Amino acid sequence: MAETTEFKSPRVACVGAGNIGRSWAIAYAMGGAQVRLFDISEAALSRAWTFIDAAADDFVAAGLLARKELLRERIHGATSLTSALDGVQHVQESVSDDPAVKRRVFVELDALTAPSITIGSSSGELPVSKFTEGLPGASRCLLVHPVNPPHILRAVEICPTPWTQEWAVTACRTLVMSLGMVPIDLKREINGYVINRLQYALIGEALHLVGEGYCEPKDIDAAIKHGLGLRWAFLGPFETSHLNATRGYHEYMLTDEAGARRLMADIRADYRWDHALIERIHEYLIATMKSDDIVRHQQRRDRTLLSLMQHLREQAPLLDGQPTKNVRGAQ
Repeated sequence: MAETTEFKSPRVACVGAGNIGRSWAIAYAMGGAQVRLFDISEAALSRAWTFIDAAADDFVAAGLLARKELLRERIHGATSLTSALDGVQHVQESVSDDPAVKRRVFVELDALTAPSITIGSSSGELPVSKFTEGLPGASRCLLVHPVNPPHILRAVEICPTPWTQEWAVTACRTLVMSLGMVPIDLKREINGYVINRLQYALIGEALHLVGEGYCEPKDIDAAIKHGLGLRWAFLGPFETSHLNATRGYHEYMLTDEAGARRLMADIRADYRWDHALIERIHEYLIATMKSDDIVRHQQRRDRTLLSLMQHLREQAPLLDGQPTKNVRGAQ
C-alpha cells in the first residue's frame, strides 16, 4: 500500500489530555500542526489548558514562540472523539496504560478513521500488539512513545508491531522529525521498550542501595544531578564509556572484563522493594516538593529543561561537531 509520508502543516488528534497528551499537543503545535485535543474528562481538559498557557509563556520568554496566542490558535479542544478525528492525518493516543482501556480506545479510533491515517500509542510499557491484534486497521498502529515532557525533550521511540506496515513507520518517523524530534528506532517489541527499560534498571538499583542501607535517597539524587546526569545531558552511555578510556570503548570494557561482569551480575535492577521503602523515599521528596504543589515543580522543571536545551543548541556536540537542534520554534 503506497501512502504519502510528507507532512506539511499536518492535522493531528491527541486523544487523552493528561500529562503526556497535553504535552504532545504542544509539541505538535510547536511543529506547526493543527491539533485537536480530546479527553472524556472536562476536568482533564481544563487542567490541560492551564498547562498549555503556562508553557506558552515559557516558550515566549525563551524566544521560541513569537506570541503566546499561537498555541491556542493551533490547539483546539474537541467535544467528541468523532469531531477530534475529523480530517486528521495522525492520531496520538495517550490514555491510561491499561490494556483493556487502550483496546476500547483503539477499536474506536480504528473504526472512525480512514485506512491511510496512522495511529500512534504513547504506551510506556505495554507492547502495542497487546491491544491492536485483530483490528481491521492494525497495520497502521504502532508505538510513538516520547520522553516526558515531549513538548521539550526530543527523543521519541518508534516501534512497529508484528503487523505494522512499513509505510506507517515511515510516516510517523517523518512526522516526528518534522517537529525537530529524534526518533529511537526499535526493530521489534519488548516490554517497556528502550527508555523505560533503561530508566527502571537505574531505579531498581537505586531502590536496592537505599533499601539495603548503603546510602540515603538524597545521595542517589546527588549522584545523578551532580555526576552522571551532567554527562548524560549530551552523551549517551556508550559514548560516555568510550571517552572514559584512553583508547576508547574496547579498552573501557575489556581491560577489567571480569570485574565489569562481576559488578553487572551484582546490580539489583530486580530489587524486591516494599511499601515502607517507597513511603520513606516519598517523605524525603515531599520535604522539598509537596504533593499538592507538583504542577509548580513541573513548570520549574520545564523551564530548567528549556534553558538547558537552549545551552546545548549553542554548543557543538562533543562527538559530531554539529550544532544541536533545539525545541521546535514557532513564528
